[in-house]
Amino acid sequence: MRRVICSIVLVVSLCVALVACSKDESNLLEVPSESIIVPNAGVQGTTTFDSRNITSLTPTSIPNGWTVDNIDMYKGTITVTAPASFDNEEVRRGFLHLKGYTPTGKTRGVSIFLAIAETIPFNDAANCYVATTPQKRYAFNPMVGGNGDVELATTEIKLLWQTSADLVEYIDMRENENGAMEASFFIDEDEQNEGRVVAGNALIGAFNSTGEIIWSWHIWVTNNDPSESAVELNDQIMMNVNLGAEDNSNGSTNGDDIYCSYGMYYQWGRKDPFVGPLAYNFPSNDDDNIYNSDGYRIPLEYVDSTTEQGTVEWATAHPMALIKGYKDNGYDWLYNEHNTELWSASQKSKYDPCPAGWRVPDSSLFANLTIAASDDDLAWSEAQKQYGFNLVNTKTEREYFFTAQGRRNYLDCRLDIFNDDETLPVPWSGYYWTVTTDGTDAKALYFDLNTETRTGNSIDPSRSMQRANAMPVRCVRE
Repeated sequence: MRRVICSIVLVVSLCVALVACSKDESNLLEVPSESIIVPNAGVQGTTTFDSRNITSLTPTSIPNGWTVDNIDMYKGTITVTAPASFDNEEVRRGFLHLKGYTPTGKTRGVSIFLAIAETIPFNDAANCYVATTPQKRYAFNPMVGGNGDVELATTEIKLLWQTSADLVEYIDMRENENGAMEASFFIDEDEQNEGRVVAGNALIGAFNSTGEIIWSWHIWVTNNDPSESAVELNDQIMMNVNLGAEDNSNGSTNGDDIYCSYGMYYQWGRKDPFVGPLAYNFPSNDDDNIYNSDGYRIPLEYVDSTTEQGTVEWATAHPMALIKGYKDNGYDWLYNEHNTELWSASQKSKYDPCPAGWRVPDSSLFANLTIAASDDDLAWSEAQKQYGFNLVNTKTEREYFFTAQGRRNYLDCRLDIFNDDETLPVPWSGYYWTVTTDGTDAKALYFDLNTETRTGNSIDPSRSMQRANAMPVRCVRE
């Protein structure tokens, strides 16, 4: 269970200034760490900064009630104190503006966001953390990966990508009040919708002392707690949304509803998510936009499986790289093995992509599912619009809606919403991974919309699929 701690977050946003003053002179002002945490109102907080050719820093604007106690140019620290009370229009959030001076009189501006916020710690380690509440600081242990069973020599964490600019802000790593290293990030409020977050996904990477990525964590930002909407299927508790999705479209024909139900795509056995299409109806094979910490669009990588790149170690160090299926190894993304323990039904593996308390299901979850008669009888033109089917459990008669968001195919990892029938390609097909393996392949729930007569609509609750395919996941409770 999450423990909510009232904390004060000093969130720092600095523009790095590196400007030549002369042929031999440059100016640098940089804050490596973007947040300061103090336990209560009225308590001091400190952040460090790096400077070169900056002789002094002077506050020019301070939020009401906050004080700047010390700016130590020798040690490179800025210390502030939050308001002790809020009786005289003191503010809980605001910007501190400072001006840095060079020996030649040039200036550099610094803006620091000050806020009082709650800290929500993720006490249980996982490869995915779910953030549902705005204006909160979330914290996790950056020194372990997986379920806490992977020790990490993390020296720095950074944003690798996010689906919208400023989705995950003020990423930081420092010692907490107990002397343990703590990673944190801040989720702000949707400016257009008070009390709600901007839904999306992000990936935070852990780096070692030589600058190499050694692990990464998926941050799933959503307004709908997936635990609260979970449903029962075949005696298991299943999320009613895809991993990384904002909601379940439940048969809506609205494009926005359909798109927000797709979620992330995963190659079998890998923990890291990959985004889906740029638009719900796949007008092209373009990937959804992702952005770096500077707000610039960046691409995913597409690489061949080789003796170097087709390994678990390389995939872990390159979480933005989709690895194409290697023909001589059954189109696994691994080059020369089929590791059946990357995802496991016996216990949650260290590469499982689901949040704490959840795991990728085995194929028994989808047993007894078939297309609901009401959907199978829809006019083809109407069925096509909803991008998915209501699937019914033949034993309980209960229905569940699954979107048909296609896959990233095993040959080149490009997005593909059509089936493999060259004569009668269909406008959409649905795929959902399980942990169950089948020789070189792994099992998945598969269904599709077929032919204009609907006589070919098909479903296979346990279809063998090449492991280099990247497909959605529905997590089940452990």
